[in-house]
Amino acid sequence: MKKTLSVIGLIVFGSLFSQDIAFDKLYGNADPANYYLTHYPVSGSDGLDIKWFGGIRLQTTGSILQLLNNGNVGIGTIEPQTRFEVAKENNNSQNLVMARFSAYGATGGSNMISIGYHNAANLEINSGYTSSGFRYGNYADFNIENDNQFNTNFGGINFITSKKIQMAIMPNGNALLNGKFEAKEIKVTSSPTADFVFEENYNLPTLEDIEKHIKEKKHLPEIVSAKVMEKEGVNVGEFQIKLLQKIEELTLYSIEQNKQIKQLQEENKTLKSQSEEINKKIQQILSMTK
Repeated sequence: MKKTLSVIGLIVFGSLFSQDIAFDKLYGNADPANYYLTHYPVSGSDGLDIKWFGGIRLQTTGSILQLLNNGNVGIGTIEPQTRFEVAKENNNSQNLVMARFSAYGATGGSNMISIGYHNAANLEINSGYTSSGFRYGNYADFNIENDNQFNTNFGGINFITSKKIQMAIMPNGNALLNGKFEAKEIKVTSSPTADFVFEENYNLPTLEDIEKHIKEKKHLPEIVSAKVMEKEGVNVGEFQIKLLQKIEELTLYSIEQNKQIKQLQEENKTLKSQSEEINKKIQQILSMTK
């Protein structure tokens, strides 16, 4: 009898899975409003609508798709910490998180994008910091040389390798590049320019004063020394204005020297004319004495 019932059961069970079973709404937990499986119409087709108040998990042999009841979505992880999180493997280890996209950071900050392995010894992009931004690289115990404005609590965009920030764009617009920079064109906007040199009340240094300064300091006035440049670097915008100032001063010196040269030429012309007149008179006197 038991054998007969088992055969009948298998036949019935098999028939259920060998045919399409039409349904309008299947629900569980005795709650059709918050736990159900149904469908919805789309143009020329039909869509699957799933609502499970506690969350939804889809699994295959190679992956996991997790939707938590707080709205976080994870691929490869059942505990996504942000709105969208992709893990390297199907486990909950934070060391294997590959990408995060969020309206807030893992520790309550305001980060928008995070990509990398989420621990301080490996790759990460600004996860858990209070400033919004984009961070990538090995940043464990990193430090910034020569400029304390680039520290561990900034946002913006920053790339870190070998425990040092190699490139950063700050929220205030400042930027850092620890290496060479190459571009087809660079535009630097800065004010004021050096046109103040051409004002009537500009105190143009004398060449004698400049000569004295060079002998004493070994560099031009208002231009920092080579040692200071090597230690502190050079502000390109300010340095260009200073160079322009010196060029404009040289232009004024050249203009003044040109005036003096023309004056000397005129004086030389007058002296030459006078010399010729004197020679003529001498020749006349000599001719009369013969």
